[in-house]
Amino acid sequence: MPANIGTPLGRQDGQLTQSVALPAAPGSAYTPGIDTRNTLHGSFLARTEFVISAPALTTAEAPNGDTVTYAVQVAQDGDSAFASPTTINAAAIVQTGAGGAGAPAATARFRLPTNFGRYVRLEVTTGAGCGNCSASSASLSALC
Repeated sequence: MPANIGTPLGRQDGQLTQSVALPAAPGSAYTPGIDTRNTLHGSFLARTEFVISAPALTTAEAPNGDTVTYAVQVAQDGDSAFASPTTINAAAIVQTGAGGAGAPAATARFRLPTNFGRYVRLEVTTGAGCGNCSASSASLSALC
């Protein structure tokens, strides 16, 4: 079940974070959703900023030229399981292994438009040449 950051009237947690271990093999992993309680009429009034935190990756996790991509997905009211998600930022962060050093940690901040739906989550996709990244975790935080 998605975590809830508060009510549509602006009362919310000071900080809420959802984390996910990166995939053990090339593929995708997802954070649990964050319930903003937004409706299609834009009742999400809080001034919330979201932060994506991507971990530093070793050369075994992200060899030279291979990428790990972090995307932001949203789902409408009634779709807390993300059966039909919409990707609103397909490349919020792209980490590419380079120089025999893996990929450095990265962060990205964003705000959602008022008509985005109700739930938001992070999708992490590792490229075909990436190794086992499951010892590393990424997070999506709502800062209120």
